[in-house]
Amino acid sequence: MSGPLAGVRVVEITMFQQGPVAGAKLGDLGADVIKVEPKEGDPARGFMRLIGATVGLKGNNYYFESNNRNKRSIAMDLKSAEGKEIFFRLIDKADVFLTNMSIDAPIKIGLGPDDLLKRNPRLIYGHSSGWGRKGPDAGDLSFDYTGIARSGLMMCAGEVGSPPAQMLPGMGDQIGAIMLAWAITAALYNREKTGKGQLVDTSLMGSIISLTGLILDAPAMLGQEYPRECRADAGNPMYNHYRCSDDKWIVVAHLQPDRYWPIFCKAMELGDLEHDTRFSTLEARGKNKSELIRVLDQKFATKTRDEWLEQLRKGGCICTPVQSLTEVTRDPQALANRYMIDADHPEWGRTREVGFPWDFKSTPAEWRKPAPKLGEHTDEILLEAGYSREDIARLRSSGAIA
Repeated sequence: MSGPLAGVRVVEITMFQQGPVAGAKLGDLGADVIKVEPKEGDPARGFMRLIGATVGLKGNNYYFESNNRNKRSIAMDLKSAEGKEIFFRLIDKADVFLTNMSIDAPIKIGLGPDDLLKRNPRLIYGHSSGWGRKGPDAGDLSFDYTGIARSGLMMCAGEVGSPPAQMLPGMGDQIGAIMLAWAITAALYNREKTGKGQLVDTSLMGSIISLTGLILDAPAMLGQEYPRECRADAGNPMYNHYRCSDDKWIVVAHLQPDRYWPIFCKAMELGDLEHDTRFSTLEARGKNKSELIRVLDQKFATKTRDEWLEQLRKGGCICTPVQSLTEVTRDPQALANRYMIDADHPEWGRTREVGFPWDFKSTPAEWRKPAPKLGEHTDEILLEAGYSREDIARLRSSGAIA
């Protein structure tokens, strides 16, 4: 079966994560994604060296693999007239051009929206930058870390009074990529109705602001910031996380706490608290929250996480484990829904990686091929574009392609 974007051709000039992941998501959905790289390659091809040096992760370059599956690679010199002509030939037959260069960079080399849409009026030009096309900082460079910082995400984690939370890397780029892929699919749908392509502009900043929309609408609408919380002083002790006897954590999540209070007390073997006037109503629990959390901390510390999960679920409570990242990769729920998948990598063997956040019954997303080697498909792509083998040999000899 083919994915819902089968027949769509995407040409991308991207690097690192935000742009490449957008292309990979389109590839997961069946699009033919051609990754145009300089002859030295996307710098992410050597990124595992930095990861190993800074945080100690060793092994295959999972960073590049994660960001570039389901693509073909062509390596060329876009500064040469012949290289640029090859690129324009690809654009002439493309449905989508995708980039995460800075705003001005493609314009300076003649690959801006006006240039490419003039050649191909049906083209969807997808551009994901750091800060958007307008405003005083539109031309500034950015990375995941800068977007997370400026967009407020670092203040959405950690407890009240603590420094800005150190987020694990890549989450800003990841949501930026998903936003771009989503916008491109919407633009493709519009093109089917109008026959016209268009510029689709997204950014790291805009994507993270959208991600934190509920939190940011508090200061925007009310003039008050959503307060950072303290676990030991949570306003609703029945919506909190607790450490169990095996040093693992559990979340209980009851947004209708009065409704669940009786069964929660029973499941927690704290039936004597059900009618205790300190805790028997929402208002009373809020007033005495610190005391109730101390009681629950002591109780949860008497059994393992799995024992409490079984007991709370059997009692009809809403709960879940706080999982380690490794546990998530082995979660049977994630595997059953293909949020995590197993793939047969031609070099690495059977490998597990993040799968798909959506399910299409008739046209499912698929892992079809691993991230390409640099220039792996150069000859194949040029033959499709109408070049002969003699042309390809000449272009390689001149240095226009790798």
